[in-house]
Amino acid sequence: MRKSMVLILAAALSLAASGCATTGDPKAGGLFGWSEPQAQERQRNARAALAKEQKRGQELRAEKARLQKQINAKERELAALKTETQAEGPSPAEAAEISRLEGEIKQLQKETLVLMDL
Repeated sequence: MRKSMVLILAAALSLAASGCATTGDPKAGGLFGWSEPQAQERQRNARAALAKEQKRGQELRAEKARLQKQINAKERELAALKTETQAEGPSPAEAAEISRLEGEIKQLQKETLVLMDL
């Protein structure tokens, strides 16, 4: 009897000890497991993560704008070259230049699409 009483008491103490863990998460803490310092730390971590993601978003938008400027410049250059060669048709060198510009534009557009997926 005494041995079973000790086992019951040990089990109750271990349950009580595990139930006293504190948390800063309002969904997990309950009334007596709430810890204000842990909650503040959790909020600081969340704000820092948000600030990091916002900075990354700004960097991605700046990179996208830079790529779009390059695309626009290449498209203007390509249009001018095509207009210039329209009457006589492009020479082999001009045809190669047109092909190179079209390839660069496609590559820049792919890079822009990748940025939009991030």
